[in-house]
Amino acid sequence: MTFDSSPTRRATLRATTAVTGAACALALAGCAPSGNGSSAKGETPAEIPSGGTPHQVGKLSELPVGGTAAGTADGVEIVLFRPDETTILAYTDICTHAGCKVAPDGADFKCPCHGSVFAGSDGTVQSGPAKEPLPRYAAAIDGEWITVSV
Repeated sequence: MTFDSSPTRRATLRATTAVTGAACALALAGCAPSGNGSSAKGETPAEIPSGGTPHQVGKLSELPVGGTAAGTADGVEIVLFRPDETTILAYTDICTHAGCKVAPDGADFKCPCHGSVFAGSDGTVQSGPAKEPLPRYAAAIDGEWITVSV
């Protein structure tokens, strides 16, 4: 009696299905929202701790009241909102859902990957799938400059 060690079609199909299933599970896990799963819609985001020096990110005259913009502070990409004449708000430009880069969209910030929208006025989620607000950086008006500490 001879033993044929070559795999059968059925064994090959089972192995392929198992490997494909595992790969799909890993890929989907990468799309899962971060955090503890609790909805933070409406919660004010925490300020990112910063002991750094303020960095100029743009001229105040280039960001109208009610407007949003993107900028860079010491190599860190951020998004900005100007709610009034004396206030600047700065947030990370990383979507809290899957890590894509959000962009200014009117008075809000929108993620092009999955459509999450964050309010410029406070960084909270306006529509998901994101559940956590955008973390905020310390920002200020320094004469004619907008400064952000990262």
